[in-house]
Amino acid sequence: MRTAEVAVRPVTAETWDDFVRLFEAKGSPHFCWCTPFRVTGSSDLTSAQKKQVARRFVEAATPIGVLAYAGSEAVGWCSIAPRESYVRLEKSRTMPRATPPATPTWAILCFFVVRARRGQGVTRALLDGAVRYARRQGACVVEAYPFDTAGVSSTHRGHSSVFAAAGFQPDGKRWFRELARRRSRSSPTDGG
Repeated sequence: MRTAEVAVRPVTAETWDDFVRLFEAKGSPHFCWCTPFRVTGSSDLTSAQKKQVARRFVEAATPIGVLAYAGSEAVGWCSIAPRESYVRLEKSRTMPRATPPATPTWAILCFFVVRARRGQGVTRALLDGAVRYARRQGACVVEAYPFDTAGVSSTHRGHSSVFAAAGFQPDGKRWFRELARRRSRSSPTDGG
């Protein structure tokens, strides 16, 4: 497997069109627009309605995930956002919150990589970029539920080996990675 040379960027108003092109391409997850855990009743919505839900999140500057780019083309996706923004996750018995409510916790729920770029390290690049993004946004913990350990049948959740290689630790069905907390400018340990 060769390592992907990709850039990872969050989905924002500026990258929305790239997100749309990726999700509307043949073989993409255009049927879900990564909404099942974000809104109740997602299964009752049409694809166009789910796209509008995703658009509203982006317009409100609510994080929904990151894109992997090969040059100027989006070739992959990782859903990462604050745990509380996934309304169904907050009520989940199979994926219960393991951190105190005051701990900024982000969750990774899915990956998608275009077929031509699979097996080239894009998923790992997405994971690393997603963790960096969450850290910059103030996350202290990132959690995930790989398909092979969480007991789910869909492989879009990622494999535990990818998470282990990125420094995640298993905790039952959940894998997590604690992120270094930012030091305040007046912290006596940083000389400042």
